[in-house]
Amino acid sequence: MAYTRQSRHIIRFIITAIVVAVLIFAHCGCEKIDLSNIDTQCYYIGECDDSTLILKFENVSKDKVTGLRYKVENSPIAKEENLSITSGRKKCTININGIDIPVKVIPETIVNDSITGEYIVGKEHKKFQFYKYKSPKFNQFEAQFQTEKYKVSVTKDIVYGNAKGFWSYNPDRNVTFAEAYTEKLGDLLKYNLSPRDIDLKMDIYLPQDDTSKLRPLLMLIHGGAFFNGDKASEAYIKWSRHFAAMGFVVASINYRMGFLPSADQIDCAGYRAAQDAHAAMRYLVHNAAKYRINTDWIFAGGTSAGAITALNLAFMRNNSRPQSTKGSLFKSDLGDIESVSPQYTEKFSIKAVANMWGAVHDINMIANAKTSIISFHGDADNIVPYGYDYPFNDVLDPIKIALRNDNSANAKSVKSIFSLPLNKALTNKMYGSSLVDKMAKAKGNRSKLFTYPGGGHSLHVDKNNNLVPYFYFIQDSVTAFFVEELIPAPISIERDKSDKLCYRIKGGNIAQIYWKAENGIILESNKKQARIVFLPSQNNKKIIVSGRYNNGIGFSKEVSY
Repeated sequence: MAYTRQSRHIIRFIITAIVVAVLIFAHCGCEKIDLSNIDTQCYYIGECDDSTLILKFENVSKDKVTGLRYKVENSPIAKEENLSITSGRKKCTININGIDIPVKVIPETIVNDSITGEYIVGKEHKKFQFYKYKSPKFNQFEAQFQTEKYKVSVTKDIVYGNAKGFWSYNPDRNVTFAEAYTEKLGDLLKYNLSPRDIDLKMDIYLPQDDTSKLRPLLMLIHGGAFFNGDKASEAYIKWSRHFAAMGFVVASINYRMGFLPSADQIDCAGYRAAQDAHAAMRYLVHNAAKYRINTDWIFAGGTSAGAITALNLAFMRNNSRPQSTKGSLFKSDLGDIESVSPQYTEKFSIKAVANMWGAVHDINMIANAKTSIISFHGDADNIVPYGYDYPFNDVLDPIKIALRNDNSANAKSVKSIFSLPLNKALTNKMYGSSLVDKMAKAKGNRSKLFTYPGGGHSLHVDKNNNLVPYFYFIQDSVTAFFVEELIPAPISIERDKSDKLCYRIKGGNIAQIYWKAENGIILESNKKQARIVFLPSQNNKKIIVSGRYNNGIGFSKEVSY
């Protein structure tokens, strides 16, 4: 019975024999094993009797080495034992946790960093194979579009087109809409009769020092009732910098604004904005190589009139443009959506739209594209309807009142042209976010709606145009929604329930993947899983996987244990 126990010990610690054989025999006829060549800078790993053993040596002399032995079992952490080996004549003595075991070793072959041979237990010869452990090749990829990680550069006032109209720049001031409108009456009347040429401009925000060959594009379109607003308002600067810092190319645009008080005029103002946004997008697609834009990854977003324009950019086609934009006996045709110069002909499609309290004039045009939509809207909005209603009530009523009480020459001129009908007669009904979301889902588009109970208009700012906490909720929600469009199934790492050494990749269409185990040994790995054992004496046990999805986007994921 004593011999049997000793045999078991010898079998379990056969690894010692390996170490001896690996680095000691310069030739077979050696009378005494020389241990001084054992490498202390690596782990040795080998298979014996269907067991995996790992050795790490710390102190080495000619006659003796000491270190640790790890036995790999069905546990995430290997079993650790103290190990020493003392050389003798044609044999060595292994000591595991204070128990001596004599072993006779017969080395056979050493090729590169591996060794094969056999050891003798009693009269039984058993083969072994051990090798120096080498970590699998690891390439570190950037986890793209996950966090703000880049510095941002801005190029301002890039001219993307030219068109006739009233103006394209009218920053918000601390005045009522009615006051702003009456101040502009002179320009409205003058340029309605003789439209002027307007350079259309954008600001482009770029991530710096990113390694992406191609980047997603986001076009941001400011609001302001197609009358006020500017690409460089605080909210749009912050959103532009946020997405550029995440790795997006961001274009914040200005567009033609202004209208005389009638439903057709307001429709035409919205259509001109859509034409301009279309021209801006064609400009960016035409210059995709310059800005390293992936034209399969195009996004758009805006607030209020900007949201209406973003939805029109994604879904409006020439056969669904408002009837009021087409020519008649009394007015000229505004032209096709693509008619604003320069006449770039590149096609594009929008991957997703951030619709912040916007609407559409024709709900059926949602069927024109498979664009995803994320919407935010207050259900008490009295400027852009949450459901189906007349827009701009809170805007047009003050204009009407102001005009009635204004006896200036400009106001009298407008009064002589318009009889100032009821407010509802000044606009056409529109379909707000609740119906846009419903139709999008009915057509199979991905859509998410955040309803703000009791909320009015411009949910991202207070009455003084200062940002409020909901601004950041919108930012985070839009970011997550857009990233899901780019990475619909992000990877995660999960431990197998039965094989506790096995870690599996869940989700993701993976083109390349690399595994790394900090303070652990990777026993085997492939695209979908790896078998890893951690060493108990080490802290900060961590698994890192890095690579690229099939669409070229890089990922890097780590899990600590």
